[in-house]
Parts: sequence; C-alpha cells; structure tokens
Amino acid sequence: MTRRSLILSTVFASALLAKKKYKHPKLGFTLELPDGWTAEDAEVGVTLMPPGVTISPDREDNPEVYTVWSPQDDQSSEQDYIQGIRARFRGGKVPVEREGDIERFAQPRKKDGISGVVYTFDFIHPERKAPYRLRAFAMTTRGRQLILIAQGLRDKVTARDTVLRQIASSLYW
Repeated sequence: MTRRSLILSTVFASALLAKKKYKHPKLGFTLELPDGWTAEDAEVGVTLMPPGVTISPDREDNPEVYTVWSPQDDQSSEQDYIQGIRARFRGGKVPVEREGDIERFAQPRKKDGISGVVYTFDFIHPERKAPYRLRAFAMTTRGRQLILIAQGLRDKVTARDTVLRQIASSLYW
C-alpha cells in the first residue's frame, strides 16, 4: 500500500467513524449521531446531546435541548404539534417574534428522498429574559412522521443548524 493510499484510507475511515448509527429500541427509527453526540432513549423518541451539554429535566429553560419524537397516535400529527406550540405561546402570553415560519426541507438519499418542513419560533424566554428559538424539522419517511425538535438559546440553536440538518436528513424508518 502506498503512503498516499494509506492516508486516503485513514481519512475515509475517520469520516465513517465520525458518525455512529442509532436505532430506537422500541420504535425502530434510525439516525446518524454526529461525532461526540450521545442519545438517551425515551418512550416515544430520543434525547440527543452534543458534547459538553447536559439537560436538567427539572428545568424549562435548559440552554439547549434536542429531541426526536414520533407521533404514536394516528390522530396526532405534525400540524397538531405545531398548533399546540402556538396555543402554549398564546396561553402563556409569551410574545413571539417568529410564530412558526415555515421553510421547505429536502435531502436526497440513495433510494428515496426525505422531504418535510422546518418550523421556526423565536421568542424571549420569560424566566431567562434571553432570546430563545424552537425549531421543528418535521418529515415523513415510509408514511410515518418524525420530528427533530431543537430548542434553547437562539445563538446556540442557530450555531448547530448545519449539524441539525444532517441529523434530520439521516432520520429513517
């Protein structure tokens, strides 16, 4: 093996190792975890944690939280979830700067494409008095819905946009 081919194979192997496959034990959906990220199983989804991030379940103002959720009830849908968020903002009288702006989202795959939408909500968190963002990447694969939810300090969620799109594009049933 030449030195050049050894270097190329090492780089290629590193790129493959940088992401690890996660499969939800109960629901069966899969995704690719970016380097250093971990996954914690939940009944109807998974919590994703970037390196150095901890989540306190007792707090509603965690600096950043990333989850993947799947509606389990045939009556529940992405629209129900988004309407519920809008209703909570209105009911809590939290002023919203962006109330679910919609962006089309599509990522080609080898066999089929993933398409969906990204909803963005921007607001000032009532307790932290800081700019927060909630982004919901909603997509349907094989006729079933998955929603990647990113919420937290606006600058942190915004800084992770590229990796969140990569995670969303890797979601699959």
